[in-house]
Amino acid sequence: MTHSDVRDIDSLDQLRLAVERLADRLTLSSQALHATIHRVEEHFSIEQPAYWREQIRRAERELTAAQDQLSRKRSTVRSGDRVPATEEFKIVARWKTRLRFCQDRERLARRVAIELNQECEKARGPIAALVEQGEVSLPKAAQRLLSLIDRLRAYQDGQSG
Repeated sequence: MTHSDVRDIDSLDQLRLAVERLADRLTLSSQALHATIHRVEEHFSIEQPAYWREQIRRAERELTAAQDQLSRKRSTVRSGDRVPATEEFKIVARWKTRLRFCQDRERLARRVAIELNQECEKARGPIAALVEQGEVSLPKAAQRLLSLIDRLRAYQDGQSG
């Protein structure tokens, strides 16, 4: 090289710093995405189905208790007498409705968990690419840029000295 125009090495160093900051931000963002995906999967795959299973158990207990109450009310009367058990019938009907609702929600929660799990798996690939960029590629590029900057500074010092 007989003549080179090396005037603004500082702008290259600013570029290197920007690449390092980008790497850090990508790493933090990918970690945040990973944590969010984990929380979403846990909520829909574990917490929601467990909630609805517990609601089903409660509805079954309450339905059984309501049916027992209705049976007791009916059995305390003589055969010729009819005691209205309107309130007991309403309670039994309410708990049957609640039980069906909870069972439907549990099935829906399972379906949603499966679909969501598939979507989360699809997202893991691009997130892994972000991790690779933030933790490997960009830091390597910044290191390579630093090496080139050091050589340019040495060359510049040799030219001015």
